[in-house]
Amino acid sequence: MINQFLNNAPADGVTRFIFVRHGQTDANAKHYLQGQSDGLLNEVGLAQAQEIGNHLKPVFIEKIYCSDKKRAQATAQAIADEKAMPITTEARLQEWNCGDWDLMPVVDFMKLIEEQGIDVSAFEPPNGESASQLRQRATEVLSEIYAQSKGKSVLIVSHGDFIRNMIGSLMQIEAGVARNIQIDNASYSVLENHQGSWQIVKLNITTY
Repeated sequence: MINQFLNNAPADGVTRFIFVRHGQTDANAKHYLQGQSDGLLNEVGLAQAQEIGNHLKPVFIEKIYCSDKKRAQATAQAIADEKAMPITTEARLQEWNCGDWDLMPVVDFMKLIEEQGIDVSAFEPPNGESASQLRQRATEVLSEIYAQSKGKSVLIVSHGDFIRNMIGSLMQIEAGVARNIQIDNASYSVLENHQGSWQIVKLNITTY
């Protein structure tokens, strides 16, 4: 059940961000890296999207932002349909660019990192995006959304690693620690800014 306070507008001067990760794709189910490849929701993911859309229907939301990837857009649309709201698509909300390793089995990726002795938070895939570039992108897009949304409740539909980095940026958690934050498919997390300071209200809440 949703806490009743989320059904109401934030208190005066409080900004609320609600982060939602897209529903399951086949790559998620098979435990493959899925960066900026454009996988679709599978049958489970479509059901998850409908479930979280129904779950968040009573929640007070004034604007919906979404990654331009199809899996995120389908999840956002399920929520937007319940709210009869438009979606603002933002390409910078895409997942971490895994470069040449996109769709590599996670077990193989972790083995590669271990063999090379590289901290995954510092890894830069060939033709991909470094951890610092990912964090910078998260910080920049959130700064812009925040500047446009002070005192409002905003829903942001994105991807697992990118949500970890957005939360890490707001909470000033270093990337190597933030990567351990659990963000499941079709989960939502809520952060609020009170007098210039962010706090985690809910983290990785699933509805299925």
